[in-house]
Amino acid sequence: MVEIYDDKVSIVSPGSVPKGITKENFGKISVARNPIIADLLRRTHYIERIGTGIGRMRELMKSAGLKEPEFDYDNYFFDANFQRPSYYDENYGTYDLSKNNKNKLKQNLNKTQVKILELIRKNPEITQKEMAEEVGISDSAIQKSVFALRHKKIISRQGNKRTGKWIINEQIKKNIYAKSI
Repeated sequence: MVEIYDDKVSIVSPGSVPKGITKENFGKISVARNPIIADLLRRTHYIERIGTGIGRMRELMKSAGLKEPEFDYDNYFFDANFQRPSYYDENYGTYDLSKNNKNKLKQNLNKTQVKILELIRKNPEITQKEMAEEVGISDSAIQKSVFALRHKKIISRQGNKRTGKWIINEQIKKNIYAKSI
């Protein structure tokens, strides 16, 4: 089972590690659960080498500036947790709105929602129709994105549709990276 959170990806698999692997030697030695299948996969170039995956994961996470993955297992399940990047990444859709690491405020925002926040910051009186024209998408798509931002309490509307204005949540406004939005 793969679970994706704002700050991590968790992969839980039924079953434990092969016999002979302990917490001390985990990731340092390799024991094939089924040596015949492992040998076949290696000879057909489906896998590179046996026993290199944990080390490569640790290296790649470290080189990306992220914490090493956390692994945990018992007799029934194997659990791997990977920290996610804390900046906006179009591939992952995460967006870190915090400046300090103590109280990170993270929201899932897509490109349209980020653009809407940019437009509101420049012109709080902007209408949804004007947003749609600026972003280049339909009125209904803008309505869905605005609804999502309101539901997450990132923005709110003060006043009516014609004479009102958009308000960006003060806590979020204080924590937004100037270059990000």
